[in-house]
Amino acid sequence: MTEEQKQDLNPMIIKIKGISCLPSQPVPINELKRLCTPVYCKYQFHKTPVHQTEGQPHGNHVSFKDLNVIFLGAMNSNDLREYLEGPPMVVEVHDRDRKSEEYSRKPTLFGEDPLDSYLNFQAFISPEETKNNPFESQNKMWDPYGVARVSFADLLLGHKYLNLAIPIHNCKSKPTHHDEDGRSRKVVGFRAPNDSHHTPMPMGNYIDANSLLKLRVDITVPLQAMAEAPDSDVMGTQLGRIVFVFDSKKISLLYSLLQDITMINAKALDLDSYPIPILQQILSAFKIRVKVQERPDLDVLTGFHLLDGKIHLLILEGLADQGLKRLWESHQSRITKAECGTYKVLYNSQLLFQQRLYADLDTILYHMHLCKPLSQLMKHVALHLRSRVMQKAFRALTRIYCICHYSTKLREVITRDLLPSSTMIKHLSQEFGLPISLKELIDNKKLLATPPQPTSTLDLRSRKSTLNTEILAHQEKYLQWRNSVMKKRYETFNLIQKNISKAYQVSRKSPKPVVRVIRGSIPATEDVYNYSTQALNSAELVKKKLYGEMNKEPWKRYTYSQHFLSAMVETRNLKEEEKKAKEKSRQAWLTTNGFRVIGLHKSTESDHHLDLLPIGATTELTEVPREEPERKSGSRMGLVS
Repeated sequence: MTEEQKQDLNPMIIKIKGISCLPSQPVPINELKRLCTPVYCKYQFHKTPVHQTEGQPHGNHVSFKDLNVIFLGAMNSNDLREYLEGPPMVVEVHDRDRKSEEYSRKPTLFGEDPLDSYLNFQAFISPEETKNNPFESQNKMWDPYGVARVSFADLLLGHKYLNLAIPIHNCKSKPTHHDEDGRSRKVVGFRAPNDSHHTPMPMGNYIDANSLLKLRVDITVPLQAMAEAPDSDVMGTQLGRIVFVFDSKKISLLYSLLQDITMINAKALDLDSYPIPILQQILSAFKIRVKVQERPDLDVLTGFHLLDGKIHLLILEGLADQGLKRLWESHQSRITKAECGTYKVLYNSQLLFQQRLYADLDTILYHMHLCKPLSQLMKHVALHLRSRVMQKAFRALTRIYCICHYSTKLREVITRDLLPSSTMIKHLSQEFGLPISLKELIDNKKLLATPPQPTSTLDLRSRKSTLNTEILAHQEKYLQWRNSVMKKRYETFNLIQKNISKAYQVSRKSPKPVVRVIRGSIPATEDVYNYSTQALNSAELVKKKLYGEMNKEPWKRYTYSQHFLSAMVETRNLKEEEKKAKEKSRQAWLTTNGFRVIGLHKSTESDHHLDLLPIGATTELTEVPREEPERKSGSRMGLVS
């Protein structure tokens, strides 16, 4: 290339020299050589295509000598500057990607896969696994890799080359929905065939092994001139950002900031003729119909205001040399030197941006009230468990916590990518937010109480729209209702207050009628025989006493429990009554001569009154002569057998 071309295109050469001290644990190098593809690196600089190095053999030290040329002169200078000042570039170190033949799924008929017999078990399929198309991700497999973060911010200081040795860290853990077979094996009480052939490699111990990525960056033309003198043609549409963090007791500071924001936005929207109280009500319910991104010259301050009862956090963005600059100057003129150290303001006029971060929030200034202080929320154990809290809400909490407690410069916040996105803010409001209205700010906290207006404002009151009043009234009622619902949802569980309320409710109930209770017990002086089968059984003796008490009033009913009919108790001992009935029946059969039995009997003695001979006895018919008594009338002789 000629010198003129080098000055115009300004080529930047990224040379990856190699990697030192690759981990040999938990998988040895020999196993990685056998099971995995060669080691390679992959990265993407800004909007250029993804660059991947050639694979090199496995070892403790791997040499690449890879070159990638990028023409910085062909890029937009403002975009390039914002990228270099932003988060570092991520270089992925892939040293444990399995070979394609190791995990590629071959087409099979139904029944050949050992998991086909368990297809009807719904426990194997989780809801997250149904979000992906199994036909698209059938042969895609997730493999762990190392991550090295390369920062190019020093190039803006005038350096022409960078010699870097960057530590390698572990990547994020495997997403649960990236399992290639789409079936969960973790079913309690059931054991399915294990597909260990398709499981990913264990994560490498890069930190313990002190792994380093060595690279060199060379540029032809220093970038210091671009950093000091940004493009003046688009300077009017460049955006700046500012962060305010202060204690909730500083009501005057919050009032002044909100008042300045209201005046700047009202002027940009041609509403500055209205008084401040009406402007605050209008802007609190105002939604921009036209996308702010399509109006880069619109001088409004967008962002969000977070309060949790202990701190206030305001993250704002706007045109760097217009609205945001006026807010900063107004704030500096109002604050004394003694008050500068009592709160934190992160602002750097040299940090410029092309796109708004909070343009798609519901309102221009999004107010959000956390249900608990931020420091208490971060101490909850459930917050750090997976699938318990939405990840975007958790990321928003962690970023805001780092801004409030650890960050001291805006450049540090931008470099570490700590500013939460608008999507994160919405998820955070849905998960932990309580609704807040302008009325609550005025009545409860008295944050927006403005001084009395002059008499000329009487003419301006006629401009107040009746429709706006109805909308605001409906909005306040809705916010009050939603506030009560959310407070009930997140209120602290107080056992003492719960017991007090229950005791009060019991005292209000009408007293139940007193029911007579009969109890039987054994005196302490007597011995107890619970398992005796004789007459000394203590339980039986107590029962006799209870039966005696119940027999005094036989027309009443007795029960062990008034709620169940099956608990009814007989007023007398059924076994004893049965014995007495049998004894009485037996006594009814007795006579003076003993038992009297009616009916046929087999006993020979009972047949004497019939004068019958025993069975089997041989008899002969004999005639017994006897004298017949004389009769007055005629008589004759006969035989009696």
